[in-house]
Amino acid sequence: MYIDADCHVAADPQGIAVDADTVVQRLDSVGVDRAVCWPMLTYTRQIAADNAAISEAARRYPGRIIPFGGINPRLGIAESHDELTRCLEEYGMRGIKLNGARDEYYIDDPELGLPFIRRIAEAGLVLALHCGANDFERTHPFRIAAISDAFPELQILVVHMGGAAAPHLHDAVIAYARRYPTWHLIDSEADYRKVLSALELLGPERICYGSDTPFCPMRYEWGIRQVVYQDLEPHAREQVLGGNIARLLGLDGS
Repeated sequence: MYIDADCHVAADPQGIAVDADTVVQRLDSVGVDRAVCWPMLTYTRQIAADNAAISEAARRYPGRIIPFGGINPRLGIAESHDELTRCLEEYGMRGIKLNGARDEYYIDDPELGLPFIRRIAEAGLVLALHCGANDFERTHPFRIAAISDAFPELQILVVHMGGAAAPHLHDAVIAYARRYPTWHLIDSEADYRKVLSALELLGPERICYGSDTPFCPMRYEWGIRQVVYQDLEPHAREQVLGGNIARLLGLDGS
């Protein structure tokens, strides 16, 4: 089973943004079975519409769209808790993504971050965190480590594994990941040399493929991974290209 672990969906796509129908079309074009989908940009209150669209898409495309919700506490604490409740109780989300870089808050903030993360952990969902060099301070891996210390059983997707800009944070992410077995690194927008280093130091069971659609062309990203992972043993390659995220989320076929 092939799974793209990093796709963004918009309810009302503008510019490069895409809806779930387009994601599925692109999956079909490269022969990938499923995609983890979370909201597009959340600078506006469209995040609620995006969450609803992702949930609806998961019902329309069973076995194709893996729904993850998103919240932006900068849009209001009470409003964000209400939106998280919908994600947890109504939408059937498999996890929640937070992006402190884009939404301008420290991911381990005692008001803007940790109360929401506590609810995610208590619900038994997976937490996805943007971890990129486009905001060293707000998304640094030492903040993810603080979250793991507070919630040691919480499974975390470390999206971009410290990349998405330069200079990267890959080495720091890998070093912390060696200490925290609950971290699962998503290779989207990561330096392939550091991805290979992570494979060597952490093992293939800790790395997951993601394209970062629509910010990166899915066809290009999928093609690049065929080269990056060509020397892996078949089982290890299957793990990275979908098996790991399937196992983590308890999906059929894992």
